[in-house]
Amino acid sequence: MPNDVPRPRVTLEQLHTFLSVARREHVTRAAESIHRSQAAVSEQLRLLERTLGLQLLERVGRGVRVTAAGREIEHAAGIALRATQDVEQVAAEHRGLRTGSLAIAASNTTGVHRLPGWLASFAATHPGLDLRLRLANTAAAVDLLRGGDVDCAVVEGPFETAGLEMLVLEEDDLIAVVGATHPLAGTRRPSPSALAAHRYLAREAGSGTEALAARVLGRAYGRSASLELGQAEAIRAGVLGGLGYAVISRTVVADDLAAGRIVALPLRPARREFTAVRRPAALAPALIAFWRHLDEVRVNR
Repeated sequence: MPNDVPRPRVTLEQLHTFLSVARREHVTRAAESIHRSQAAVSEQLRLLERTLGLQLLERVGRGVRVTAAGREIEHAAGIALRATQDVEQVAAEHRGLRTGSLAIAASNTTGVHRLPGWLASFAATHPGLDLRLRLANTAAAVDLLRGGDVDCAVVEGPFETAGLEMLVLEEDDLIAVVGATHPLAGTRRPSPSALAAHRYLAREAGSGTEALAARVLGRAYGRSASLELGQAEAIRAGVLGGLGYAVISRTVVADDLAAGRIVALPLRPARREFTAVRRPAALAPALIAFWRHLDEVRVNR
């Protein structure tokens, strides 16, 4: 692949040395100011003039004088060195998290019901950071991470873990539920045939929730007519509206369970984990700080 950025032949050390001499018009004084020997300064000047093919300085008595070409090079060198200071300043601001960005992919449940709270305290302590959150199902969120589109992902349910670093944040139960007025509400233990008589509200393929739904429903899984809904909140609304039964995160319907609007069916829940994931080589300061923050969230729960 062709490189469209030319490689400089002039070094920053040469430019810095030349500017020191040009501003003092004296080699010895310049050498003292930059803590170099006079011989080292003279060598840097010689290399710079040879590289550029120009005479930049001329002897005048015990000092030196900048040539006409040297004055133009002096101006350009000042711009170049100020640009390197800008580079160092930007790097310092990123290290200090006064600026920068962090892109996060989150699966539906964590992205809506957990991550905003975790992000709030992080954002409050890092007001200069730009934060971007992308919602996707677990499989898609992990794909975004592997593809380098985001810095980290926070997901639930099973996924391919090879080559990724993980941090378990919290455990969650998937439960089978119906609306309070649904015919299955209050049944002691619905049989597969009883469940099959009602519509199943499903998540899409790739969802961490759907990947574990069969564990909750057992032999009943796949026997009902289904309605696929792409969001946990849409499934919750469908359950509340009496559309059918669903397997959903206890976190999503906790308030509805407490208020009696939704009823948990007496089937064994499936335990899963909310997990933060990143690429092991990812060392961006913003990501390191966020990872540390998530670890503190986990420990303090």
